Amino acid sequence: MKGEIKQICILVEDLEQAMKNYWEKFGIGPWDIRHFTPETVRDFYVQKEHIEEGFDFICAVTWEGDVEYELIQPIKGPNIYWEHLEKFGSGLHHFKIVIPDDQELKEYVQELEAKGLKVTQTGWIDNDVHYYVDSYEQLGLTIELGNGGKIGEASEVYPGKGAESTISHKQNIRQIALVVDDAEKYMRNYAYYLGIDGWDVRHFTPDKIREFYVNGENITEGFDFICAVKWVGDMEIEIIQPIEGPNIYWEFLKQNGPGFHHVKDIYPDDEIKEECGRLSEYGVRVMQTGWIDGDSHYYMSTQDLLHMVIEFGNGGKIDPPDYVYYSDK
Repeated sequence: MKGEIKQICILVEDLEQAMKNYWEKFGIGPWDIRHFTPETVRDFYVQKEHIEEGFDFICAVTWEGDVEYELIQPIKGPNIYWEHLEKFGSGLHHFKIVIPDDQELKEYVQELEAKGLKVTQTGWIDNDVHYYVDSYEQLGLTIELGNGGKIGEASEVYPGKGAESTISHKQNIRQIALVVDDAEKYMRNYAYYLGIDGWDVRHFTPDKIREFYVNGENITEGFDFICAVKWVGDMEIEIIQPIEGPNIYWEFLKQNGPGFHHVKDIYPDDEIKEECGRLSEYGVRVMQTGWIDGDSHYYMSTQDLLHMVIEFGNGGKIDPPDYVYYSDK
C-alpha cells in the first residue's frame, strides 16, 4: 500500500456530545472544529457533481499520538455521510491514507478507480485535499486518501485551546479491525486493491486461547474464530471471521454486516487493569477477553460513549501463525 494510515474517522449525529465524552471520559482532545461550507471548501464534488452552495458539515480533529481522530457531523446539503448515518447510525466510517505528494496521490487515486473503486467525494480546504472512494463492499469500509496538507487555524476549539486533560492514559492506537463473514475474500480484496498481502492467519480455538471470557462467562470449549493480521507501516490491519461458539462478533455481523469494528490501544497489562477499573465508573465493561501466548486482549463496551469499540491489549508476543495467506490477485 502506498502512503500511511494516519486518521480514523467516526461519523456522529451529535458532535458536541461526542466531543464531551471523548474529552471528559477518555482525555482525548482538545478538538479543532471547522465547518466545511462553500466559504471554506473549493472544488467540492459529491458523486461527480460539482457542489457550489448549500452544504455544511462539521469536522473536529485531534491527534492522539501519531494517529488523528476525526469526528464528522453532516448539517445540510449533499455529502456521503447522510446515507451511512441513516443505515448504521453513529460509528466508525473510514481510515485515511496520507500521501504528501499531490501528483503521486492523484495517480494512486486513478489506480484505484481503474480497479473499480470510484471517487464519491472530493474537495480542497486550504492546502489539504481529500478523496473518498466507495470501497465498502470490497473492503468493509470507506477509504479516504489525502495529502495531509496544511490547513489554517481552527475557528473553534473544544473545550478550549491549550486545555489539559486530568486523565493520565494516552492512547497508542496500533490496530484497526474488521469483522467479516468471509476472511479469505477480504484478504484477497485488500491484496488486489491496496497491495496488502501476506496475512498471518490464526484460528482462535480452545487449544489456542486461555482465560477466554465472553460477557463475563468463561468459555472453555466449542468456539472458533479466524484472525488474520498484517502490519502496514506502524498500523496493523486485522480481519476477523467468527466460525462457531460464543463471541462478540456475531451480533455485530447481524446488525451491520461486514464492517469496521474496532481500534486497538496497546499498552502494559497493569495499566490496562487500571484503565478498566476507571472506566467501570462510567458503566464501561469488558465484553470479551483472553490470552493467546503472551498477548492479552480486552474488548470494552465503549459504543455508547465513543460510537466505536476500543480494544485494549498488551501487544505481547504470539507464536507463529497457522499459515500465511497470499492472494493470487
